[in-house]
Amino acid sequence: MRKKQKIILLIFLILLSFFQVLPVIRNGLKYSYGVGFWGSNGHDAVWHLSLINNIKNPISIEMPIFSGEKLHNYHPFFDILISTLSRITHISSSIWLFQIVPIITSFFTVSLSFIIGRKLTNKFSGGIYLAFLNTFANSLGWIISLIKDGHLAGESTFWAMQSISNQLNPPYALSILFILIILYIIIQKEKLSLKNSILLIILLSLLPITKAYGGVVMLFFFGIYSLYALKKRYFIPLIILIISATVGFSVYSIFNTSTGGLFIFKPLWFTNTLFEATDRLYIGRITNLRYALESTGQIGPKLLLIYIFGIIVFIVGNFSWRLLGFLSLRKIINNFYLQLFITIIFTIILPLLFIQKGTSWNTIQFLYYGLFFSNFLLAQYLVNIEKIKLGKTIIAIILITSFISNFDSIKTFLSNPAHAYISNNELDGLNHLKSLPQGNVLTFPYNKYLKTNKSTPIPLYMYETTGYVSAYSQKPTFMEDEMNLDITGYNWQNRLSDETKFFTTDDKYFARGFLLNNNIGYIYLVDNQNFKLSPFDLQIDKIYENSQIRVYKVRK
Repeated sequence: MRKKQKIILLIFLILLSFFQVLPVIRNGLKYSYGVGFWGSNGHDAVWHLSLINNIKNPISIEMPIFSGEKLHNYHPFFDILISTLSRITHISSSIWLFQIVPIITSFFTVSLSFIIGRKLTNKFSGGIYLAFLNTFANSLGWIISLIKDGHLAGESTFWAMQSISNQLNPPYALSILFILIILYIIIQKEKLSLKNSILLIILLSLLPITKAYGGVVMLFFFGIYSLYALKKRYFIPLIILIISATVGFSVYSIFNTSTGGLFIFKPLWFTNTLFEATDRLYIGRITNLRYALESTGQIGPKLLLIYIFGIIVFIVGNFSWRLLGFLSLRKIINNFYLQLFITIIFTIILPLLFIQKGTSWNTIQFLYYGLFFSNFLLAQYLVNIEKIKLGKTIIAIILITSFISNFDSIKTFLSNPAHAYISNNELDGLNHLKSLPQGNVLTFPYNKYLKTNKSTPIPLYMYETTGYVSAYSQKPTFMEDEMNLDITGYNWQNRLSDETKFFTTDDKYFARGFLLNNNIGYIYLVDNQNFKLSPFDLQIDKIYENSQIRVYKVRK
């Protein structure tokens, strides 16, 4: 590659990296109105910040949004890593989360994508295609959105997150980088060196606690890879698999106490809700017909056709142009691509059969990896058709529509002001709370109706149920972020009931007992939030106040 080509390639990779980090890089920074958050960062990223800022012992992590309990049913390696880096470097965990790590992971992701794509296809263009697809490949949701609403949106219309949003899920983004390194090692030589074997064991062992779904998918893929190796009487991959699975499961079990009970067998939940939910595809006539047919208790030809149609729509809608990549399998006798294809089928089957307790849609994350792997097949297909008649036209159509289908997402994360924010007054109050001795913090119950008709930016406490108080005060809260409490399997409803009663009761004996029994050290209130009883009856002292915030200390 000539110097000029290298410079052009570098600029191209930097541009792709820019689009990958766009959804996150402006978040967590201070603006005139306070700290801003765009889109799902106002919930998901705040959860990571809450966990990162409250890790004291990485082996036994306290649940920051459910005081007095240990973290379980979660994969915390990413959060442990950021917490450690922040302590070592004395750089804010927010800067690591929103700016430094996304820039690093995105650039290495697109760079490795180019290197692997070029290696697999034996073409420079193959590397370009794969790097591009791992940034812009999208679902067909944009077509539905264009027809219904007249704009290019609908990335998750068919349920799955697409390439442009990878960085919105930091553990997923890190797991993709790990997977690319694993794939890069695998495609180099048939025989694995000792150094590469050790690196594979480390990465495969870390994947389950980086992103549990990715750990399952990648161990499955490596199992297929090992079986192919066994045909050639090569046993090293199988040994790597056994060691990695053993170590990975052992480490994963430290943080996951009820692994066997996380998933529920519920076939076709995603395809059924695809037609039911108004924020998805929504086809009411099919939904009503299915309900009527299911009420008979028999699976006849019509009901079977509805189920099959739902599966087809689910697959075609999510994979979009990627389905063309499966055509490349006809011309290539390549074990690596076949292993990818088998793994893709595996990632489709899992969410079609299982949902997750608490948050049903979480198992769609298995499919994220299938979409990622299918980009490899599509890149090969694009290389294959470069020289055929209309090949360049087809390639142009695929690449252009993949890019423009992300316009709404790009516009969303370039918008001003932010969708949600923590005001400067709240930051002052949270910083004061952070400076106080350790103690559990009681916050006011989240009210989803407060944000109705509010213009942006919306105060974060109204925007979504989040763990922002624990994130910015670096203290555990009695109960925050009901969504993640659901996902991780905590019985938070009883706490919510007690918490709500505390703020509305005139029974001072119950209220005082509630504070002491739950080891509440501080009460944090915003704007009009208040309790019914007097501070005298509750035996609490106001220790901080500004025009928006009040912080009380509970007497012991």
